[in-house]
Amino acid sequence: MALGRKTGGRKKGTPNKENPLKGYLRAHSLQYFEPRVQTDPITGNPREIQRQRLTEDPEGNVYKVIDIIPLTDTKGNPVTMSDFEADMIALSPNDRVNAELRLLEFHTPKMKAIDVDLNAAATVHTIEDRLRDLSDES
Repeated sequence: MALGRKTGGRKKGTPNKENPLKGYLRAHSLQYFEPRVQTDPITGNPREIQRQRLTEDPEGNVYKVIDIIPLTDTKGNPVTMSDFEADMIALSPNDRVNAELRLLEFHTPKMKAIDVDLNAAATVHTIEDRLRDLSDES
């Protein structure tokens, strides 16, 4: 036993060592959620995203269609949004809901199920009964 005093390890108040990988991942994550002008880094034109969907022709054949969605405003200028928002636009509605639900798990506390066993003995005691019980004790 240490007999109430520290015999090794870090001194009280010493901060944790900075992990370079965690720092890089944190910075990259913050950059992913910060708004920026959505332009193609190679051409400088407004960025376009692709969204896949299934469609059916009159004969009943199902095939995949890829829609090209330009990230522009009504004047054709690139919009300012985060890469996360652009990626969410590219998802199908079902995938978008699943992604939102999975992200929501990080922001809401998990609820635990609690089993409660209630057995109430419903015996009615009047004041007279209580007074009688108290007077018998002496």
